[in-house]
Amino acid sequence: MGKHSALTLTRDASAEQPEQPEQAKKNSMVLPAILVIVGLLVMLYPVVSTALNNYGTSKAAKEFAKLEKSVPQEVKDEQWERAHSYNERHTTGPILDPWLNEVNDHNPEYAAYLDQLNATDVMARLIFPEIKADLPIYHGTSDEVLAKGLGHLYGSDLPVGGVGTHSIITGHTGLTNVTLFDNLRKAKEGDAFYIQVAGHKLKYEIDQIKVVLPHETDDLRPVEGQDYITLITCTPYGINTHRLLVRGHQVPMDPSESNVFDQTHGTGWQWWMYALLVTVLVLGAGFAWWLWRQRLDADEELDDDAENADVETADGDADSDELADGSESASEDNNNTSWWENDNE
Repeated sequence: MGKHSALTLTRDASAEQPEQPEQAKKNSMVLPAILVIVGLLVMLYPVVSTALNNYGTSKAAKEFAKLEKSVPQEVKDEQWERAHSYNERHTTGPILDPWLNEVNDHNPEYAAYLDQLNATDVMARLIFPEIKADLPIYHGTSDEVLAKGLGHLYGSDLPVGGVGTHSIITGHTGLTNVTLFDNLRKAKEGDAFYIQVAGHKLKYEIDQIKVVLPHETDDLRPVEGQDYITLITCTPYGINTHRLLVRGHQVPMDPSESNVFDQTHGTGWQWWMYALLVTVLVLGAGFAWWLWRQRLDADEELDDDAENADVETADGDADSDELADGSESASEDNNNTSWWENDNE
């Protein structure tokens, strides 16, 4: 009985052995899985952040439109008249590149500028249907301003129109977390963009598109008898050594066009966002397939180990049966020998 018990315990212990390699293999896949998931999430971050920030900028433009409706008409009329008076009396200084030159915002002239079109935090709203842009325009071109929308270039005319005025609206291209003016390079002569400001709605038709060096600012100056707004951004994309100037002149707006201000013009997904999403999906699918194959291999190894354990158990049972038979034969022989010896005596 003692030998049989020992053999049984040995077989039971050996039967539990295959679970350990399988568990070890599962544990070995945990760290790679975590690293891959974290990597995929990091790759998706620019897509998610850009989509959310684009939604935020479009929402800010729409909130401006809603808030403007709540502003009393007399306040909007006053803002409109004051803005025109400001354009008439202010002396146009040298127009400087907004990305290379900082404005001293601690002076009386800049304070007077900030006092214009300030019924809300947003100065005005730009709608450019052809490039799917619906963006808020803020005072100035500080980093804080250009990170959340478009900036009006201090020193240029306020964007309220008028003969002899030239307003400059600036916006970033190539930021990793928001689109803004990324699509401005798609603008064509004859396209129209719209300005909503102080209760008024203006339409501008593009008549000139130029690429210049940062110090070449002659095209940003007012022209006698003209009513211009120029949209400016950096180019080429991601290099930013030049400036893209998209100029439009004011044209009459058909009453039927006024519905453009009520439509949704939110920035759509960019090509790189689709490309990055497809890449993440392909990598994720490939990793899921790899995990599936690893699990299949682990199951196959477990089955093989179980079969080997069964074979070993069967061999062990056969050995123990043979041992038991041998023991019984030996016992019978001993008994027979003892009986024979007793008879002889």
